[in-house]
Amino acid sequence: MLAPGLARAIEAIPVDPDQPKIDITAKGELYEGRGDRLQIETAPGPDGYIGRMAVQASTPGTNPGWLVFALSNPTDERIVRWLVAPRYTLANSGVLRPELDAPRIAAVTPSLGFRPEPLKSDRGDMFRLNLEPGQTVTFAAELSSLKVPRLTLWDPHFYQAKQQDRMLFNGVLLGITGLLAIFLTAIFAANHRAIFPATALIAWAALIYFCVDFGFWNKLFPVGPDRTAVYRAAAEAGLAASLVLFLYTFLRIGLWHVWIRTMFWGWIAAQFALIVVAIIDPQTASGLARASTILIAGIGTGLIAYFALRGQDRAMSLIPSWMLLIVWLFGASMIVLGKLSGEVVVSGLVAGLVLIIVLLGFTVTQFAFRTGGGAVSLGPPSLVQMKSLAVDGSGTHVFQWHAGRDLVTVSNDVEMELGLDPGSLNVTVEEFLQHMHASDRERFRLMLWSLQEKQGGELRTDFRMRRTTAPISGTIRPRRAQRECASARCVGLMRDVTSLKRSHERLMHDAVHDSLTGLPNRELFMDRLQGAITRAAEGQSHRPTVIFIDIDRFKNVNKSFGLVIGDSMLLTLGRRLGRHLNPQDTLARLGGDQFAILLISDSDPHHVATLAERVRRALRTPMKISAKEIILTASIGIVVHDGSQVSAQDMLRDGEIAMLRAKRGGADRIEIFNPAMRGEDESRLPLESELRMALDRQQLQVFYQPITRLASNQLAGFEALLRWDHPTRGRLAAEDFIPLAEESGLIVDLGSYVLGQALEEAASWHKVLPRDRDPLFVSVNVSSRQLFRQDMVQEIRLMLARESVPKGTLKLEITESLVMENPERAVEILTWLKTFGASLALDDFGTGYSSLSYLHRFPFDTIKVDRSLVRDSSLNGQTPLILRSVIALAHELGKEVVAEGVETQADASYLRSIGCEFGQGYYYGEPMAAKDVAALLAALASHRKRKQRERARDEPATPSGLEVQAPTQPALPELPGPSAATSGVT
Repeated sequence: MLAPGLARAIEAIPVDPDQPKIDITAKGELYEGRGDRLQIETAPGPDGYIGRMAVQASTPGTNPGWLVFALSNPTDERIVRWLVAPRYTLANSGVLRPELDAPRIAAVTPSLGFRPEPLKSDRGDMFRLNLEPGQTVTFAAELSSLKVPRLTLWDPHFYQAKQQDRMLFNGVLLGITGLLAIFLTAIFAANHRAIFPATALIAWAALIYFCVDFGFWNKLFPVGPDRTAVYRAAAEAGLAASLVLFLYTFLRIGLWHVWIRTMFWGWIAAQFALIVVAIIDPQTASGLARASTILIAGIGTGLIAYFALRGQDRAMSLIPSWMLLIVWLFGASMIVLGKLSGEVVVSGLVAGLVLIIVLLGFTVTQFAFRTGGGAVSLGPPSLVQMKSLAVDGSGTHVFQWHAGRDLVTVSNDVEMELGLDPGSLNVTVEEFLQHMHASDRERFRLMLWSLQEKQGGELRTDFRMRRTTAPISGTIRPRRAQRECASARCVGLMRDVTSLKRSHERLMHDAVHDSLTGLPNRELFMDRLQGAITRAAEGQSHRPTVIFIDIDRFKNVNKSFGLVIGDSMLLTLGRRLGRHLNPQDTLARLGGDQFAILLISDSDPHHVATLAERVRRALRTPMKISAKEIILTASIGIVVHDGSQVSAQDMLRDGEIAMLRAKRGGADRIEIFNPAMRGEDESRLPLESELRMALDRQQLQVFYQPITRLASNQLAGFEALLRWDHPTRGRLAAEDFIPLAEESGLIVDLGSYVLGQALEEAASWHKVLPRDRDPLFVSVNVSSRQLFRQDMVQEIRLMLARESVPKGTLKLEITESLVMENPERAVEILTWLKTFGASLALDDFGTGYSSLSYLHRFPFDTIKVDRSLVRDSSLNGQTPLILRSVIALAHELGKEVVAEGVETQADASYLRSIGCEFGQGYYYGEPMAAKDVAALLAALASHRKRKQRERARDEPATPSGLEVQAPTQPALPELPGPSAATSGVT
């Protein structure tokens, strides 16, 4: 039994002088875990003697591995060999924590002779072995790494020749890669596209990797072999990061969603961070770089396939290069995992990487400089090329007419568009005319003859070409060719203008027809009516008759069912009306819910009346909407031309007057115009113009009626009331012109005017008569058009901020019927107004359908009881149950009550007794002008100051050093009596 650490003798390897290299690893014996000292039996010599040798580790305590082998020299000459252990080989290096550059052999100990001489090399551990003639020597190689290196015994001359060939091959690859990197970097100056620096970065990263792998890095920079692993790992990480950056740039990932762009930039930053990790842990950085390369290949393949299926040119042009990269990665994986080995395989892998970079550079360059035709153009296009591109891009085609040869030549694209055989239009003029529309042939022939007679000129015309489906329009603009006047050769352009003609026709149709019903609009109706009046005046036709139709309460239909249902009902009404007309008559939609009929086929009054009755009955026919039958009625006015209507506008106005008379008499009526109606409505238009002028010139005046707190008989605020001092009609109250303003749309401007004036006056009131508690307020009525206007809330907010009045100064009075038009929208708007500091009052409560179910939802502060309830209580002389119930209901909801129509002291006393907070009426004052309000407030302010001075004088003196607090005094009434409120008011 052998002693511990003792190994048996091994078989010697004969060294043939003609053999260039011998693989020692496969023929040696490996010893591991034998400690720092190894005892082995030497190989038997020529005499068969087996000796023993002991080997000591060069560094105590390392417990290294040993590779033992024996060499014999059977010749009679001395043999010199180099023992080589590469510091790094790609084959079987691993993926996650690969074996990078590291020492492999610490020392080689022979059984005979001198210790082998170490040779200096940056690429591996090399030792010089000398074998004497007929000698057998056993060698023990101390391993520096856990992984068994590949030991090869080389003939020195063959090894040097092999290295020279490898250096030449590596130099060629370095040169190709370096030139490509410089080219891609330099071309960026000529074509500023990001794909060039992104591709150049791959080339530069590969160049650095080659320099490290080929051993040139240590020659370029003073770097020791012990740092080669750091640079190798950093180069691999940089190559992987450059691939990610190239995908991001070339596929334009930055144009995608923000989160995808952010994710890619994070990935790129993580890849470049591996370069820093390589300084700390080269193995980990290299392993992560190799693993991420597989991930890059997978994600890149998915992105390229996705974009290619969507038709992106960039992705489709990258497919060949990326497929080659996938094949290259598969081969690299086989080599790294040890499935393939050999110098030829590794060299082929390096050459494949260079080929991929070259193909990427070619793809990028071709795509960047590719023009519309697919060619590569490195210089700016000439003027002729730009003109040719402009003609092709404009959709025009070249036309040529040679009068001398009577030949017409056009572009082949025209024949393709018309579906003709090539060369069909390159014919004589007569044959060319046969392809044109028959109506355009003679005109076109005359134009060509005119050009030939004048020996030049310019032809601009539209004509139609015949084909199997539809005619096509074209425009020819030939000019006389330079220096060819004698032959009258014309060259010009021809283009298809069919879509343009159709657009013009559509625009002309839409300009004079209603977009919803397709019926003639007001402009076309007025034109036809004017023509009918002219022909009737000349005695060429019957007298025209106009039937003016207005649908009753159609706005309620839009509010109840929506605009879509309303439009469909208008379409139905238009079709019903059209069934009762003759082809000579005209049915038009004037706008909104108004229609008009022009009758010129018959002027018999009896027939006209019969037609109007049929129209009325047709409109009354029920329409089924959402399983409900809707019956619409119309107010119809009829006017027959009697010679007094000079223009179509006059006649249509008379028909509208008759319609308005029918509407005032009730729905579903027919009225025939007579001249007496004209005087009744002529005053309406001048009044509207005068109201508009008065608003522009600020001739309207705001009056203020006092509102008193009943419990203390104290002035609480005012209600703003608009008055118009008309130059001829005198002072007009709001009810005299507000309905007109609502119909004409002036109510919005009037409301804004009153709000501005009232807030401006209220700001001055607080300066004259300041109150810390319960400041004076001003109430302003709001109309429906104001409340539901989109910018109304913002307008009031800006007014309150500009005047800087206390919160609650502005009180908006809104009628109950107004908020019930759209309760949900009203709640939203009122909540906003209250948030901005405006108080809200429900006006005219009790006059309409009091919707108690919605009352608690509206954010009103005050309920204003109509004057009719107060007046009824005074006349009956008994306890009004309704008034008491309304006030009790308001208090239950937490709201204050303002009673209008307080005319007597008895009214005020009774309202005070049942808990009503505020009173308004002529008992406390009539509406007064702003200057009268200012005088009243000034008198109240002076009265307050006088009372304060009297209290200060009546108070006893306070001893020195003592502080006495006076008892709280009751508030003095600021309205001593009704006479003070009405003083100065006429």
